Amino acid sequence: MASYDYEGIPVGYYDRVLQSGNPVRRLWHLAKFERVLDYLPESGDSLLDVGCFAGTFLSLVPQARFARQVGVDVLRSQVDYASARYGSPFREFRYIESIESLDRLQGPFDCITLIEVLEHLDPAQVRQMLSQVSRLLGPGGRLVITTPNYASTWPLLEILLNRWSDVTYDEQHITKFTYFDVERKLAELYPPFVNEFAVELKTTSHSITPFLAAISFRVARFLSRLVPHRLWRFPFGNLVLLVASRRDTVARSLPARAAGTR
Repeated sequence: MASYDYEGIPVGYYDRVLQSGNPVRRLWHLAKFERVLDYLPESGDSLLDVGCFAGTFLSLVPQARFARQVGVDVLRSQVDYASARYGSPFREFRYIESIESLDRLQGPFDCITLIEVLEHLDPAQVRQMLSQVSRLLGPGGRLVITTPNYASTWPLLEILLNRWSDVTYDEQHITKFTYFDVERKLAELYPPFVNEFAVELKTTSHSITPFLAAISFRVARFLSRLVPHRLWRFPFGNLVLLVASRRDTVARSLPARAAGTR
């Protein structure tokens, strides 16, 4: 199968979805970003978002939370959009030609996010990516990963999106994970993972509430954050969320007040 042409995705596409798109898709993306934010420290020096696309996630992170914010992506047009719309003295966006180009970044970073990135990479690229993350993440730093859960209704949603959405996913998603195999697969693809990272949390999100936004966005968002996420052990949500810390030192504990997304 030919590789997907990511340059064909309209510039700023997902940013516009979050701002003014269909309420279900709006809540899908907002709830995902809010969930990632829940598992980042309340304050830190530096945050790296790999695969930042149009910069939407970092736009939700205030300077008081992270004094230095960097987003990187291989799509120059999306990075240009992010820089023009969300760039600031404390937040920068950089175009990189490949995973290897991450060598140019100056670390370490306190936190690194991979928000629906790994599924777009082949096994060799996943290995390269995790190696770079390990190099760039400082001692005790936190890594937050989200990826579609193929042990959920996601495969059906993917079929529906491929048929009716203006952006399809059949050629985008290469390496597929489930709630049940994500840790094992990461260790198989990048064997040092088990020695370099300690998994603090593995859970899922996005099962029912995003779809309730079709009735009421406000109520659906409220429900999505009603139950503390540490109490949520449903393995069939549409997204897997994994939080890990660099083993070099004892990582800071997860925020006790983090709430849950369904």
